[in-house]
Amino acid sequence: MELYQRYNKKLFYSAYRIVKNTEDALDAVQEGFITAFQKLGQYQASGSFEGWLHKIVVRKSIHYYQKNNRYSHDDALENQLELSESPLETEDRGWNLEAGQLDDALSQLNERYQLILKLYYLEGFDHEEISEITQWSAANCRTTLSRAREQLKKYLK
Repeated sequence: MELYQRYNKKLFYSAYRIVKNTEDALDAVQEGFITAFQKLGQYQASGSFEGWLHKIVVRKSIHYYQKNNRYSHDDALENQLELSESPLETEDRGWNLEAGQLDDALSQLNERYQLILKLYYLEGFDHEEISEITQWSAANCRTTLSRAREQLKKYLK
């Protein structure tokens, strides 16, 4: 119960950002905790327990998201091999955004772009972790993230 109380809110917000639905986010968190307790023996202390639990809940959230939104897989992007890295860290961040402008721009992106931006920037996963979670190739993750950033910039201008 102490683990649940300690991590519940943070995990709920992570799940909610992915599934965009309170009930599904609660279900994903609950199933994440159940899975974590069932597989507690598989936890290796190489990383933080919170990070391990967070990955489980994110995977459950993506599963709910795909199941409920009939997630469409874009094969054209999956087969794209070119890498185009233009890290946001080196770009101008001096934008003055009005309240809600970023949310509006994100909502205009296709679901695949929204998902990868949230996993990378909000949840802090790297390309390899996103690749493992989404079961996309690492090259596809990088390409999709780059395209999502470019599309988001267009909507923000």
